[in-house]
Amino acid sequence: MLGRLSVDRITVAGIALLLMPLLTMVHEIGGHAATCVATGGRLAELGAFYVNCDSESIGARRLVAISGMAIDAIVGGVAFVVWRRLLHGDLARLIGWYVWLSLCFSAAGYFLFSGVSGIGDLGPGEDGGIGPLPNPLVWRAAFAAFGLFAYIHLVKTGIKTLNSMIGQGAMTTPARRTIAHGFYLVLCVSAVAASIPNPVGLFVTLASAAAASFGGKAGLISIGYATRGRGEPQSFEVKRNVPIFAVGLLASLAFAAILGPTLHFG
Repeated sequence: MLGRLSVDRITVAGIALLLMPLLTMVHEIGGHAATCVATGGRLAELGAFYVNCDSESIGARRLVAISGMAIDAIVGGVAFVVWRRLLHGDLARLIGWYVWLSLCFSAAGYFLFSGVSGIGDLGPGEDGGIGPLPNPLVWRAAFAAFGLFAYIHLVKTGIKTLNSMIGQGAMTTPARRTIAHGFYLVLCVSAVAASIPNPVGLFVTLASAAAASFGGKAGLISIGYATRGRGEPQSFEVKRNVPIFAVGLLASLAFAAILGPTLHFG
């Protein structure tokens, strides 16, 4: 007898609307802003997708720059362990899967993005977050290679772990697409929309919000298409949960309203 496999789109959309601001704040506030204060810097601005910190030394500035990626990797690793060992219930397991995979995608994506573009938190050039470093092209090549390797590994791990929850085979396709593509679309659109009120302009929207969402989480596209011809679905049911959608919508709206226009500190 085949397992019942059903994943509600509204619930997935609500999870995406909830996790978009929460995971972004892990990076911006838990990483950049917290490190700015801890290293004696002055937190000048806190936006939805960027932090402006006046650091007293180049070492402190570099710590602030890498702290967002670092906290994503650390919290993502912890979330993976929690997901594997402690979470029970299909809804909890799905949320946990989204958390660790999204954070780890973000961490690997920063290496790849800065390596290819030369800008961003790990940019080694004059205008990069950790620059200027000697031989910036060598650093960029190393970052890009590591980021690509890590990202491909995460995509494969994402496919394997999703299969462990929902099974394999053509009958898993609708649920797989809802889980991966539905979440990706809602998270990315809401992230870009939240960044639009920023006072810096289109650069933050494109280089930060769009890059971190549409680019950083792009591995979900491959995961959504990774249906094998053989296999059977497993019992995995996520029913419609209107409270999650309502809380997620309120969280995204509050995030956009408060941090979208940027908080300025005297």
